[in-house]
Amino acid sequence: MRLLWPKARVRRVTELTPEWLAERGLRGLVVDLDNTLVPYGVRPPAGDELTAWNRALAEVEIPVFIVSNAKPGRTRAWARSLGLEGWGLAGKPFPWSLRRAVRRMGLAPREVAVAGDQLFTDVLGANLIGAYSVLVEPIEPKKGLPHTRWVRALERRILEAMPGPQNGGAHAPGSER
Repeated sequence: MRLLWPKARVRRVTELTPEWLAERGLRGLVVDLDNTLVPYGVRPPAGDELTAWNRALAEVEIPVFIVSNAKPGRTRAWARSLGLEGWGLAGKPFPWSLRRAVRRMGLAPREVAVAGDQLFTDVLGANLIGAYSVLVEPIEPKKGLPHTRWVRALERRILEAMPGPQNGGAHAPGSER
């Protein structure tokens, strides 16, 4: 069960600032695309908030990779739009794509945060490689593929069972373990 527990939870990916990462000894970031970085189905270009966040990370040379289970063309379009590397059909939670991103950064997994909106893909994948797992609240929790909506109900039960201060053990967004 611990493999499904995120090390941190945040409301939005833009909370993962250079300062937030530095406080935790993190030097790189891997992000999911749909419902983490952008809403499902939205096409580039990015809005002002996402662009400013991406610029702030680039200014201090924090590498950011998009690793998504979305279609490769969609992932490439967003990566290109943001000036990042990225790939789709990543096969998360299987670790090969996440390990590949970490290797491309030239960092150890323990120096990298992996952020996404799903326990069974993003958090599990991050924990399998020894990265710092961050669960991001989904941008649009009611949208997504049918199986994703079904899995969200199971994720809620797991989150409620986690040790922590609120709601029978669940960590509040923005909290740490």
